[in-house]
Amino acid sequence: MRRRIPNASDRRDYLTPDRLQQLTKLQKIIKTQFLDVGLLDQAFTHRSFANETNFRIEDNERLEFLGDSVLGFFAASILYNQFKDIQEGSLAKLKSKLVSGPVLTQICKKLGLIEFIRFGKGEKDSGINNERVMENLVEALIGAVYLDQGLEACKSFIFPYLKKNIAEINEMDAVRDYKSLLQEHSQRLFKKTPKYTLVSDDGLDHDKIFIVRVEMPDGSSVNGTGKNKRSAEHDAAKKYLTKGKK
Repeated sequence: MRRRIPNASDRRDYLTPDRLQQLTKLQKIIKTQFLDVGLLDQAFTHRSFANETNFRIEDNERLEFLGDSVLGFFAASILYNQFKDIQEGSLAKLKSKLVSGPVLTQICKKLGLIEFIRFGKGEKDSGINNERVMENLVEALIGAVYLDQGLEACKSFIFPYLKKNIAEINEMDAVRDYKSLLQEHSQRLFKKTPKYTLVSDDGLDHDKIFIVRVEMPDGSSVNGTGKNKRSAEHDAAKKYLTKGKK
């Protein structure tokens, strides 16, 4: 038999004084005062707990679905406004990094959110250290904040974490795919792609230095070096974009 989705009154009925005390502490940690504290409780209710209780309660999976979309919207918005010269393909890569599992897990651990989730019997020992559970929990929390507080309040809640991670991403050359950026630049200016040519690969087999030249459709070129051909191509593209052309 399909379980009826509970309303706010249903959720409040099963909130014990101890649970309300926990949720009060949680709201102080996330710096958000909920209008419907039962919605916050739902975000911190694992499916294993909902399946075992006698109350008509809903687990956090629907909130997780909603929170994933809300998080994606905010991530796309901030990237679009901050990286004005980066095209869609590279923005998509940055977005996937920004909302990735490790980032969400880091947020969960930093705030200590996992201690507030309710698991069913036998699930807590494995679930409390499960990074996938942590990722889902953060997404469910975002969904709950959005429903309870609205879009602007949700933005204020999540943006500080997004901005911090964007700053870290911006410092990592590996995240910024310079070959893709240069290809987009070349397509935009010349409607053609750059050409990479191996200039040399000197040294012992286990310690070679590769030199690759990237040549643009207008004839300008830059050499890059690396421990393999791919890293030399990346270096050449980076030098072209950051240091100018010959």
